[in-house]
Amino acid sequence: GVHSMVPRLPREPGVEDALRKRHPKPAIEGEVADAQCKPWPGSRLLAAVMAFEQGESPDRRWTAVLALLDPATWNVRHSQRFEIEEDAINQVGPGSFRLDTAPYALGPGVRALGLRYDNFGPGPSAADGSQSNELILFVPEGRHLRPVLGTAMDRARALTGCLRSCPDAIVEWASFKLAIGPRGPSGWNDLHLIATVQRDGPEGDKTIDRKPQRHRLVYRYEGRQYKPLS
Repeated sequence: GVHSMVPRLPREPGVEDALRKRHPKPAIEGEVADAQCKPWPGSRLLAAVMAFEQGESPDRRWTAVLALLDPATWNVRHSQRFEIEEDAINQVGPGSFRLDTAPYALGPGVRALGLRYDNFGPGPSAADGSQSNELILFVPEGRHLRPVLGTAMDRARALTGCLRSCPDAIVEWASFKLAIGPRGPSGWNDLHLIATVQRDGPEGDKTIDRKPQRHRLVYRYEGRQYKPLS
């Protein structure tokens, strides 16, 4: 999608300071490439994500920090740090990260914080498939945020030709929604990924079934993360 070039940076020095200094010293250097803050519903905490740019293209990388903080003291309660390296499908810019604070109730007293990621760059010009709007669910555990599910919520694959630069390609698009299911054997709730799948191609091609299809995938919590039930 088209990204607004106006960064949504919360120029709240308390947040930036806390996230830069949260992890092993020295503090994270680099310009802020993307940032967002949101209240975390049902708590007094503030959710924040920031990505700090390191190095120069083509060897750029970004250090991102996701955190839940106390806005009264800027004390970081839970956090997770990760590195992203620049390549054909990964480039961080304004709007790459979005906090998803929907009520993901995964179990008794367990609520997840969602983080969505989109590539800021143009991506490959002729690919067989693509994934975007990646959703990662994190649960607070000690001082950390532990990832328990990661999946792309928008996907496309070329059944013939290629994506983007093949005009006669037949393409299958899938968009996913996440719903909380019943409690599973582990005590955590199952997650239902509901896919709407649609095919598209050259206008006038009557062989393509363009009617949207619905599919449901069930993910179950096993051990430390959610896995699809076969």
